Amino acid sequence: MLAGALLYDAVAVRTGHTGGQWRTDVTRDLADRRVDDPWALGVAGGAVVLGILLWVLAFAPGLRHWLPLRRPGAAVHRAGVEALIAARATELPGVERCTVKAGRSKARATVTGIAEPAFVQRELREELARVHLAGPYRLDVRHRLSRPADPDGRRHGHRRLAQEAPR
Repeated sequence: MLAGALLYDAVAVRTGHTGGQWRTDVTRDLADRRVDDPWALGVAGGAVVLGILLWVLAFAPGLRHWLPLRRPGAAVHRAGVEALIAARATELPGVERCTVKAGRSKARATVTGIAEPAFVQRELREELARVHLAGPYRLDVRHRLSRPADPDGRRHGHRRLAQEAPR
């Protein structure tokens, strides 16, 4: 509210209108005081403390890694949601591996295996619904079929090189 009043007065002065009466009073009072006056030192000290507070808040990590729950004041860390979904996915039959990345508004789960994608998606959404997040949270489930194992035990296309090499 105070910042809005200050901004309004600054815009009024910049556009050629007269400033508020309080502005001329403060300007006259500051012109009459000395630098070592206790009132001027107190205002300067308050400005320094406010600046340090704003600086600390600017570099603080904040709550970006926390997802709010329905109960006021409660939150869960994104890594906890990731671990919960990944643990539930690996319990499902036909799922070999699952990686989960939880964002601020949605989570993306990549499931590898031969499990039915609709079944996996339904189970993971039910598990996420048990968390009781405050707002809408999307779950994007991607499915990858597992690759059949290479009979030679080689990976990344090295079978051809092994066949061409003299024995």
